[in-house]
Amino acid sequence: MTGKLLLIGAAALTAIGVATGGVASAEPAAPQDSVLDAPIPQEPAPPAPAGAPLPTTGEVAGMLTRLSDAGIGYKEKADLVENGITQHEGHGLDSELRRAYRDGELPYNFDVLNVVQTGEGHGLANVTITGPKMPAPQTVPLQLVDQGSWVLSHDSATQLMQILGAH
Repeated sequence: MTGKLLLIGAAALTAIGVATGGVASAEPAAPQDSVLDAPIPQEPAPPAPAGAPLPTTGEVAGMLTRLSDAGIGYKEKADLVENGITQHEGHGLDSELRRAYRDGELPYNFDVLNVVQTGEGHGLANVTITGPKMPAPQTVPLQLVDQGSWVLSHDSATQLMQILGAH
């Protein structure tokens, strides 16, 4: 706003100087010239739309709990994994989770230690997993991907299911 006022004032002084034959001001012309040559300040550009904010540790834990829930079919979990879950993967996931339920291995608990940004549209969550029949807690890094909302990378989802299936 200050720049616009300076430009308006300089333009007014120039107009007065032109109208009176250049006798309107006793000031040297150089300061006016430098103001007139300056680029007109623009309003600040709006910030570029950012992706979804990083999920909280609780949101990641909720995502992992839902993914490992034997009572929810794979089709309803497709929004939790990068590029979804294929039919082949989904049938294997559902079968493995039903077996884990029958064997008393569920529920798994996910203690998300932190969530950090690792690049544009990428994050990392360090997660400690426990379960009724797991011999010891297991901590794993899981990659997250921003697809309009944060989801587990396909590779991390596969890694997680292998870990859970081994117990």
